[in-house]
Amino acid sequence: MPSSKKVNLNYNLDSYGLLTMDKLSKWVKIVGILNIISGGLYCLTIFIFAVPTVVMGIITIVMGTKLTVAANHLEFALQNKDEESFTIAIEQLRQYFLINGILLIITLALIGLGLILVISFAGFFMDLINQSGFDYSTISSKTFLK
Repeated sequence: MPSSKKVNLNYNLDSYGLLTMDKLSKWVKIVGILNIISGGLYCLTIFIFAVPTVVMGIITIVMGTKLTVAANHLEFALQNKDEESFTIAIEQLRQYFLINGILLIITLALIGLGLILVISFAGFFMDLINQSGFDYSTISSKTFLK
């Protein structure tokens, strides 16, 4: 929850700063729209890949929406020198990066879990392959020794 204590942060942007903020707002909007489109495509794959892709799609759409809202408020704040819109834009960006960070942590944890499982069961799979009775070597040792 935001605190009720108000702190004034006044920034004066020169022409380069304004240009940078303008470029930032455009790229935030582009990435937001692309997130919404890719989230929609994830949702459409429910018929092929089932529920997990829909969950990914919904999260991606929410993230894209956060970015487009941030871009709109950032553009408005730059044009009208509105502090409240700038604060909303920064809050939307914070929420986007929070969701993105949580997803990255979950992804890394799942990759780590997958590696642990692969390492744990590697011996089992090697024994299973070797018990099939098929000689996987390219040159038989009998023909090589002749």
